[in-house]
Amino acid sequence: MKERHPYNSEAYSKLLSQYQPRVIKTEEENEKFLAVVEDLLSRSHLTPEENMLLELLVRLIENFEDQHYQLNYEIQPTNG
Repeated sequence: MKERHPYNSEAYSKLLSQYQPRVIKTEEENEKFLAVVEDLLSRSHLTPEENMLLELLVRLIENFEDQHYQLNYEIQPTNG
């Protein structure tokens, strides 16, 4: 059985209302949520609710960046 981490649903709802995380569709939205992540990471202690928000935002940012910033890896032949 999965371990449940206690959190305050009212506090988490307030954070969701404040930051309104959603699927990121533009560079501006990405920059906005990156700033929130940086702010959260700069804090010495996060509440369980802030940790949940941080995890959600990181996943949304990763999803956006995976779709829009794909690196082109080319295998270079080696001499030898």
